[in-house]
Amino acid sequence: MLQTLTDTKEYLAGSCLVLHDISWETYEQLLEIFAERPTPRMTYYNGTLELMVPLPEHERYSWTLGRLIAALSEELGLEIIGLKSSTWRSQPKKAGKEADECFYIQNEAVMRGKLKIDLKTDPPPDLAVEMDLTSSSINKMAVYAELKVPEVWIWKKGKLIINILNDTSYVECETSLAFASFSVKELAQFMHLDSEKGENARIREFREWVRSHLN
Repeated sequence: MLQTLTDTKEYLAGSCLVLHDISWETYEQLLEIFAERPTPRMTYYNGTLELMVPLPEHERYSWTLGRLIAALSEELGLEIIGLKSSTWRSQPKKAGKEADECFYIQNEAVMRGKLKIDLKTDPPPDLAVEMDLTSSSINKMAVYAELKVPEVWIWKKGKLIINILNDTSYVECETSLAFASFSVKELAQFMHLDSEKGENARIREFREWVRSHLN
């Protein structure tokens, strides 16, 4: 299986491969093999491994929401660490996930300056972001719950859904833990693509909008 995967030089955007009865050791080998490549993205849970190649649409929305989160943290005076699609894994929980975007916010000071992160001793990211544009064979929220990520935002069908971890599962909420003082669901209006407006113009408009709400 490893030989077949590593011989593949190109992957079709939007393609998905699901493998069953995969050992943790094989999963870690694949992570090492693909460490320097942006694709495929991998999700592992209880022996099932999903390899996904994101669509351009997926990456565009992910990048945009990541920029909005970074801009919002600046306007609110919050420090933040962005780790993009870093891999988070726990062998005892048999779970591994590459978020579309992820951030340390509440734990930023604790993680500041760290490049090597181990979930055995370090906290998971405070916020993970998922673009729900295609179906998945793995319950990604169950994976995030095993990894103890306290907050997951999902962009789905033009809406921003906020999920907060409650014991072992997520509950949809109106407010964010990371940005408790701000109505983050309203970020959705700045996610929609506009052929008349550039990306930087969108962020400038967003910053002005945030400031108007703060004042």
